[in-house]
Amino acid sequence: MILLANLTSLAVVWWYDWQAHALLIGYWLETGVVGAVSVAKILRAEGTDDPSAIRSWTNVDGESPDAYVGQPNRAVADAFVRNYVWLWLFAGVFLAIIPFAEEMPLEVASPSVVALAAVGLVASHVFSYWYEYVGKREYEHRGPVSLLVEPAPRFWALMLTLIFGLGATSISRSPVGAIAVLVVFKTSADLLAHRRERKRAVASE
Repeated sequence: MILLANLTSLAVVWWYDWQAHALLIGYWLETGVVGAVSVAKILRAEGTDDPSAIRSWTNVDGESPDAYVGQPNRAVADAFVRNYVWLWLFAGVFLAIIPFAEEMPLEVASPSVVALAAVGLVASHVFSYWYEYVGKREYEHRGPVSLLVEPAPRFWALMLTLIFGLGATSISRSPVGAIAVLVVFKTSADLLAHRRERKRAVASE
C-alpha cells in the first residue's frame, strides 16, 4: 500500500511536467495526516506501556517520553499536539517560500496537482488506521506513549527528504533531480518506518 501510494504520487507529478514543489507539499500534507492519525490512535489506545521499550528521537515538552507513562490518553495526545504541530507548521512555511529563492528552480505548486499527489498518500494512512489499528483491534494492545513517539522517524525523514531533495535541485538546476532523490529516499524511509510500526504492533499483542 505504501509503495503504491508513493508511485501514484510520482505518476501525478510526471504527468504534470515534474512539479517537484507539488510533490514536496504533498509529502508535507501527508505528514500532517500522520500526526492526525496518531492523535486518533493515542485517544483510542487501551494497552499498557512498557517504559523500558519506549524509544524516541526527541523529548516531549523537555522531558523523556516515558515520563508520560500512566497519564490519561488525553494528556498524552495533548503533549503530542503541542510538540508536533509547531514543527509541522514551520516546515510548511519553509516549503511555501522555497520557489521564490533564486537558487531553487522550482515552479510554484498547482493546488490541483498537490491534491492529486497527496490523495494516495493520505488514503494509505487512513486505510491503515481503519483496517489494521481498528479492524484488527490493535488498539487493545497498544499503549498511548508508544504511539506518542512513533511518528518521530517519519517527521525527521521528511526533513531529510527536503534537505537532500533541495540539494539535488540546486546542483542539477532541474526539478527532476529533486524528484528522483525525494521518491527514493522518502519511499525507503516510509517502508522502514512501516516495518518498525508493524513489529511494535506484533510485539504488543
